[in-house]
Amino acid sequence: MTTTNQATVAEQDTEAQVEAFLGRLITDFAGAAGTAMTILGDRLGIYRAMTGAGPLSAADLAKTTGLHPRLVTEWLAAQTVSEYVVHDVRADTYELPAAHAAVLADVDSPAYVIGAADVIAGQYLALGDLEHAFRTDGALDYSAQHPCVFSGVERYFRTAYVHQIAAAWFPAVPGLVERLARGARVADVGCGHGVAALLVGETWPASTVTGFDAHEPSIAQARAKAIEAGSPGNVSFRVADAAGIGPGPYDVVVFFDALHDLGDPPAALRRAHEVLAEGGIVIAVEPWSTDRIEDSIGNPLARIDFAASTALCTPGSLAQPGRYGLGTQGGPAKRVALLAEAGFREAALVADTGFNLVLAAVK
Repeated sequence: MTTTNQATVAEQDTEAQVEAFLGRLITDFAGAAGTAMTILGDRLGIYRAMTGAGPLSAADLAKTTGLHPRLVTEWLAAQTVSEYVVHDVRADTYELPAAHAAVLADVDSPAYVIGAADVIAGQYLALGDLEHAFRTDGALDYSAQHPCVFSGVERYFRTAYVHQIAAAWFPAVPGLVERLARGARVADVGCGHGVAALLVGETWPASTVTGFDAHEPSIAQARAKAIEAGSPGNVSFRVADAAGIGPGPYDVVVFFDALHDLGDPPAALRRAHEVLAEGGIVIAVEPWSTDRIEDSIGNPLARIDFAASTALCTPGSLAQPGRYGLGTQGGPAKRVALLAEAGFREAALVADTGFNLVLAAVK
């Protein structure tokens, strides 16, 4: 092959690579643009109105929802080309398949994940602050995030809590379910809006659960949810950071999707060790991740979580004392090591659901 021919082949290979990556990027842009439409469908109640309703015309859907008919028509077109709804061309009707409703509208479905869309929206709303964090000390306090982030996190995580805590996560920890059934003192660190704490208290009424979170508005929401749940006497909430856990002793300390958000996870785990009774159990439920980044390449969940880690979790940690910046990713080995370094025994990954990692250890 001549030098000229080799150069031509190299140029053609480069052009093919450019075209392939361009297609990938346009696909990502389409997903980002479509997420805005998904958020609208959720916030405006369109998905709920379509759930179980069968085929609907754009006019009927606009009338049912009280929304502007022209915009509803255009929104349905956007959903059709994204294959979220099915369009019957002859009848000019639109239908939300039951399988799609399970993901988009059914709050009790194990596949209901639409809350993640609001978390993504919050990342865009905070871009200016995030740019500033990149250019300065890396810190972006959680209190600076848009409220949609907190409500989105609650809804997104609630699905896993409802369907995984009692069915998969806690049974994977030796002796935990039996201990809770007998009656245990539980501390939920970084409890957010209190969904998990209330579920644990409801599922194991002989146990008591105290939720701790440094974000005062989240504790206010948690207390409101407790009232909505009938003010269970075995669940309470306190404003406190990880250092303020106490006084104890507790039989179980849990970090539900919170350890990586803390400013100083090693100090938080040491404090958990201090307040646990001898033989007590610590549990950390973390987003799914791999020890080697190359094992996560192309994984859509890893892509979402690395973006959230960059925009929310890591700068949030850097805004707190300790400035550890653990991040949502990094794999189970790093987290098992943190448990061991805090003085815990038998630290191990006890469950990997493909969406979450469940780690546990004993004092």
